[in-house]
Amino acid sequence: MKKFSLLLFLTCMGVVLYAQKYTEIKGFVKNDRLKEVHLYRVEDGTTHSYASTMVAEDGSYGFLFCPEKPGFYTVGNDKQMDFVVYVKGGDKININILENRAELAGKNTKENVALYKWEDFAADVRLKSVYFMLTISNYKDFFPEFTVFVSKLDSIKKKIKSGNAEFDALLKKKIDYDVDYYAAVFLQTPRTAHPERQDWPEFYNTIISDDKFTTDDVLLFPQGARMIGIYASFGYMTSGKKYDPVDYQSTCLGYLKTDRLKGEYLLRNVFAGLKSYDQYLSLMDRYGKYLVTPSLKARAEAIGTALYDTAPGSIAADFTYPDVNGKEVSLSDFKGKVVLVDVWATWCGPCRGEIPHLKKLEQEMHGTDVVFLGVSVDEAKDKQKWLDFIKKEELGGVQVHASGWSKIAQDYKIKGIPRFMVFDKQGRVVSVDAPRPSSPELKEMLEKELKK
Repeated sequence: MKKFSLLLFLTCMGVVLYAQKYTEIKGFVKNDRLKEVHLYRVEDGTTHSYASTMVAEDGSYGFLFCPEKPGFYTVGNDKQMDFVVYVKGGDKININILENRAELAGKNTKENVALYKWEDFAADVRLKSVYFMLTISNYKDFFPEFTVFVSKLDSIKKKIKSGNAEFDALLKKKIDYDVDYYAAVFLQTPRTAHPERQDWPEFYNTIISDDKFTTDDVLLFPQGARMIGIYASFGYMTSGKKYDPVDYQSTCLGYLKTDRLKGEYLLRNVFAGLKSYDQYLSLMDRYGKYLVTPSLKARAEAIGTALYDTAPGSIAADFTYPDVNGKEVSLSDFKGKVVLVDVWATWCGPCRGEIPHLKKLEQEMHGTDVVFLGVSVDEAKDKQKWLDFIKKEELGGVQVHASGWSKIAQDYKIKGIPRFMVFDKQGRVVSVDAPRPSSPELKEMLEKELKK
């Protein structure tokens, strides 16, 4: 047997596992342009690079890895083309990468054999629709081909019998999503000629339906997140409405039936284009309710962090952490007060050195509109140590636990502690690098803000 390059991942979740749980993907590259093959995992409807390997001299490539859960992966290069496979764990998948498509070769799982009944059938339509830059096609050749294509869909679905009922149901859903996607994306990409509405095949009248995008299943597929945007924009295109930015957003969201889908649409199509932190806050107020998963929240926060300006007078980047009793406390809870934030940790010697000065300052400012808010960046595993330290040192003010270098550190670009920050009564930045309590300048800064 010819040698092939093989990238080995010998552990999964930090534990060496039995060989039968590993998936092997290998094959040959028959595309002179492709020198490196990537393996992508699918998460939240998009592909993320998982591993890569150079193509060997004989054209072979290979991966050996332990998947965390069953699902779709892709192989290839997303800058050119990548090709879907289904992975359970313990699989042997043989797939060759050609110029504009992939082909199964040798031993394969029943799921992938069923999958490629569809992928092979759809290859030409997919190329002309999605990968339009690799071929020349306009509606005059595409619409007749597409009409024949959709007339055979029922026949293709009947051939899907992998023996895995759950997978078969998922693949039939993928087919439905794919077909709508190919049809809609064709109209929304550059062509040498563009059709009038009356030129569209009858199938286009069936794309928008109240029965579609009612679950989050589309996010299991490699192009799922893009399918959301294409579907929603197609809906607006066919609504007959005159374009208005605000109405466009709300109308597009109406075509998506779950909060998670709405959140994914917003992150990719609205949040991604923001130019200022004020715009970010405005969108969060309006649409934050749709960020219903940890992934959505984290990605939105990353956008806000990148936009945030810590200059004096800027709106404070809010944060929320639990206090010693487990109650969630936010910086924004203290609007109307001057807030001194102390970012510290129990293991930090200079932080502990400032404690006597901080206690003295708190006593001197007692009865004024100054809130002393301590934010510990101790890791989650050290939470009890933090609680014990607060009790032992009799720390005052409001004490919250940030569980490591989380949002506050990212937003305020905190690389070292202690860090003291002052915010005014309107919730704006006075200083994100204020003097320490051991300096009289901090008290002067607080008193100045109180007089405003």
